[in-house]
Amino acid sequence: MNSKPTVSILIVDDHKEMRDFLQDILSEQGYRVATAASADEALERLASREFHLVITDIKMPGMDGVGLLEQIKTGRGFSPFVILITAFGDINDTIRFIDKGAYDYIIKPFKMEQILIAVKRAERELQMRQRVRELEDRATRPHRFQQLLGKSPVMQQVFSLIEKVAAAEGSVLIEGETGTGKELIAQAIHRESPRKKGPFVPINCASIPEGLLESELFGHTRGAFTGASDKKQGLFVAADGGTLFLDEIGEMPPSLQAKLLRAIQERRVRPVGSTSDITFDVRIVSATNCDLRSAASEGRFREDIFYRLATFQIKVPPLRQRREDIPLLIEHFLAQHAAEGRDIFFSPEVLRALVDYSWPGNVRELRSLVERCIYLCAAETVQLDDLPEEIRRQLRPENRYCLPEDKTLATVELEYILFSTAVRATGSEPPRFSASIAKRSREN
Repeated sequence: MNSKPTVSILIVDDHKEMRDFLQDILSEQGYRVATAASADEALERLASREFHLVITDIKMPGMDGVGLLEQIKTGRGFSPFVILITAFGDINDTIRFIDKGAYDYIIKPFKMEQILIAVKRAERELQMRQRVRELEDRATRPHRFQQLLGKSPVMQQVFSLIEKVAAAEGSVLIEGETGTGKELIAQAIHRESPRKKGPFVPINCASIPEGLLESELFGHTRGAFTGASDKKQGLFVAADGGTLFLDEIGEMPPSLQAKLLRAIQERRVRPVGSTSDITFDVRIVSATNCDLRSAASEGRFREDIFYRLATFQIKVPPLRQRREDIPLLIEHFLAQHAAEGRDIFFSPEVLRALVDYSWPGNVRELRSLVERCIYLCAAETVQLDDLPEEIRRQLRPENRYCLPEDKTLATVELEYILFSTAVRATGSEPPRFSASIAKRSREN
């Protein structure tokens, strides 16, 4: 059982002594417990709030416990587990109760351990069912995680890592090329975390001049410098209770790195021009398009702050390493524009060309291409001639492999198989293999 049980229990019994006894025992175990003196009162409580488990006596004035069980099981929506308490019990009763949907039943007189064992067993099953529902929900939308899309194995691994990292409190460093969606990953971490009700505050460390970046992060007092006509709250304080996203952290000036380290270590900042500190509670998520570990080892970035920022690391794959996601992303971008009344299609030839393209600008470049085609394509279907020159250039004959005149496809395939086998066995290229085939095999 978890150290902090989340199961809520409703006890139904017409005897106050029994209600109070069960409530005291279960409350001591950390469960949220409410009581009802009759089946009708129990139904009123069930209509106003959700309970995970109902423990009810069978013999009560008016509607008995079996009638209450039937009412619960015929209702719509979430149906709590029901444990029946009875002074009589035999095999026929067992069959009848289970057939009507009872989770368990306990015969009087009982020991308190029997109640606790039944409750803990119900709690474990509830947790298991909740996990199954989560997995089933994820299975119905396996290609989407928050605002992220991807069915490729590498993106599925990223989704799984986000889910694990979000539950922790340590800082996160997101590494990836420009345009891979690092800020979307930071937002997903925030939305999946216990801090999701707090603010998500982003800042691009490369877009703000060094003289202003310190003020943006830590704030300043009135008159702290020329132009500081008013007091300014820093982003560390603005993100209190939430997540502060430091984009392009590798571009932070060395003079600020030491102050950032102090802020992270001590959980307090000193506004520019002030003599007192302000405490804060934020989670730091940062991102970079450079190899921050190498920068730290080469002295271009403080090594101590690198380890503070990289409690958890997430490496975002470039689009060329997740080509199976390209049609999925195109479909998503097209659907967004279709909702605005701009409906268009990509021909199969175009889709193949886009999958083969190297995408140096990653997902951002793909999004821009889709928008370009939507507004510039004269027909309803995008053709190869509608694509930009840098993509069409890859389709030209001089950039594609052609069979030599003295070779058939079967001969080339045999040579390629022999070549690949020799390379795996010796680690070097056999001289008898043609240079053109060797070059192509390396490219593939």
